[in-house]
Amino acid sequence: MNESILLLITVNVVVLALLALVLVFSRLHWVLRLLLVLVVSCSYWIAYQGWDRSQGWPSSNAVPEKFLLHGAVIEEPNKEEGVAGTIFLWATDLSSFTPAEQPRAYVMPYSKRLHSAAQEALRNMRNGELQLGTVKLEAGAKQIAEGYAGETPQLIEFSNLPKQALPEK
Repeated sequence: MNESILLLITVNVVVLALLALVLVFSRLHWVLRLLLVLVVSCSYWIAYQGWDRSQGWPSSNAVPEKFLLHGAVIEEPNKEEGVAGTIFLWATDLSSFTPAEQPRAYVMPYSKRLHSAAQEALRNMRNGELQLGTVKLEAGAKQIAEGYAGETPQLIEFSNLPKQALPEK
């Protein structure tokens, strides 16, 4: 069990114990007690929603400007079943010119352009070529300082990772 799970459980138990003390020993009106129970219950739900994102679920954050592609899963849209379609990318951030410690999963809305680019990149990976992804903003999109604003359309281009030149002996 890692430390963050243990810490989260401890904090939740302490909050629950404080809530029990307030409910049992305070002279608050029953409406205020009910409101307190609802607020604490909502805070648990909000914490749970944030927790799943920190435990390896795909991030909906912007994909790094440069990344090494490890894999992709493409779920095509299906109007009959009401599925909008998504594309999952598993990538290592190379934007800082040093590899990240671990790859990260990203989820992106489906687009035909990204679908064909990801399929081509996967085909090249099966042929032994590592794939470098770069994010390009489409024409008319606004770039902000630390990434991309909301649903800014992104165009991702994949290319073969350049071969490393070995030093002479």
